[in-house]
Amino acid sequence: MLDVLNISKHVTLARRFVPVFCIFPCIIIFSLLLTLGTMEILSVARAYVAGEGQWSKAQRDAVYSLTLYAQTRDLAYYERYRQALSIPLSDRQARIEMDKPDYDFAKAYTGLLEGGNHPDDIPGMIRLYRCCAGYSFFKRAVSIWMGGDAYIDQLQHLGSNLHAEISSGSPSAKRIEVILHQVRAVDADVKPLEDSFTATLGEAVRWLRTMLTWVVSAIVTILVVLGIYLTARFMVRIQRTEKDYCLLANAIADTVDGIMILDTQRRIVAVNHAFTTITGYAPEEVVGHLLTRPQTQKIPGPTLFSIWADARTTGRWQGDVWNVRKNGELYTMRLSLSAVQDKRRDAVSYYVAVFNDISPHKVHEEWLKHLATHDSLTGLPNRTEFERCCREAMARARRQGRRLALLYIDLDKFKPVNDTYGHVTGDELLRVLSVRMQQMMRETDVVARIGGDEFSVLLADLDDVSSSYIVACKLLDMLSEPVVSQRGTHTVGASIGISIYPDDGNDPQTLLRLADAAMYRVKQSGRSGVSFYSAPSGSRPPSSTTTPVRQR
Repeated sequence: MLDVLNISKHVTLARRFVPVFCIFPCIIIFSLLLTLGTMEILSVARAYVAGEGQWSKAQRDAVYSLTLYAQTRDLAYYERYRQALSIPLSDRQARIEMDKPDYDFAKAYTGLLEGGNHPDDIPGMIRLYRCCAGYSFFKRAVSIWMGGDAYIDQLQHLGSNLHAEISSGSPSAKRIEVILHQVRAVDADVKPLEDSFTATLGEAVRWLRTMLTWVVSAIVTILVVLGIYLTARFMVRIQRTEKDYCLLANAIADTVDGIMILDTQRRIVAVNHAFTTITGYAPEEVVGHLLTRPQTQKIPGPTLFSIWADARTTGRWQGDVWNVRKNGELYTMRLSLSAVQDKRRDAVSYYVAVFNDISPHKVHEEWLKHLATHDSLTGLPNRTEFERCCREAMARARRQGRRLALLYIDLDKFKPVNDTYGHVTGDELLRVLSVRMQQMMRETDVVARIGGDEFSVLLADLDDVSSSYIVACKLLDMLSEPVVSQRGTHTVGASIGISIYPDDGNDPQTLLRLADAAMYRVKQSGRSGVSFYSAPSGSRPPSSTTTPVRQR
């Protein structure tokens, strides 16, 4: 029983531990995700710094290539100028697209890609721009980036003028020199802008790194503190639950009632100590086996099949049943069998049987019942029990067409013995005579003490009522025999009245009253005799209704 409870406890505790086990992995996972997000943001910020380097290099290459083109008039340098200038122009197109409320990701991606940025960095660059372009350092960096557009436009215009001048039939050296001077001026003016953009991006990256570090640290600290707090609460609840389970386990194990846990196939899963005490079977002798009773003995009461069928149908069964101990002793137990529902599957998972040995209670109950229906001195049935037996015998006689006789016996000369020798001797005399009367009767006959020194005898299943006269005479002879007690030898007699069913009456009270009346006729005629209440019929004795018997 404790093993089963411990298994259940461990399963439940494991379920209770799940939240605790999940807290710290969740904290670790969240921290990793936050760290990865931070690294992603810093990586994107560095990608913008690298992109600025690409922009600056392309601008310088454009100026250098344009200068060489003016000096050599080689179109290859002009193409290199155009290729270099395409990088900041592509970056600008990407920025313009990203500024739109409903931007085209593909166009922005293509622009940044043609601007010389790494393909893996571009999605993050787009997300960061869309998210943070209007805040703090990033807003200032974007403003500087937009300020460079004018210089790129000037450089593009000067390049077109230079190419047009060189491509004309008579290029002017002076005009070419003026254009180159303007190109150098643009290059000189854009240099501070590039430095400012680089410095702003650096500050933005450092600020972002600092902020993310503090945010990550704060969130991780909060999560750790929260995890410790929740773990402490769960541990307190688990300790309380363990106490409850220990209390439950000890209560079930040490209760005086026997407890069995059975599966749905009626196999015993676990038993407690009281089970062994009551039945005599050790746990290892029954666990895993079907709940059965010995087939070699006829056991009264409901069968296990009917009990199990009712429990499966209604979910419970309760009542008194007979069982057999290991030593073969038959005993009565009060059994309560209940189904245990698995709410998750909405089905019965186990049955719990609680029982106790009520054999002592049954013995006491039978003893109380015996006291209520029998005379405490002689052990004979009392008047109430005698009338009940008469009613049963009358019903049987009515069905079978038979008759029965009721004898009312009053002891003669009992009072002098009782008054002279005391109640102890009188009680002993009554017990001896009661035993003698019982020994004379058949098993179907009933001898009862009506009260004091008065007795009644029921002669059942008579074919001829004359046999009742013979029995009455034998009783007179037996009751007239001496009785030896500690105080001496005593001789009494008896007066007997007889009534017949159904001739004289149809109920016990009537037959007793008429037999009593017949007995009083004997008393009035001199005692020690037998008298029928009614006149004798063809089956009665031919003599008078009152037959005195000689005193011994």
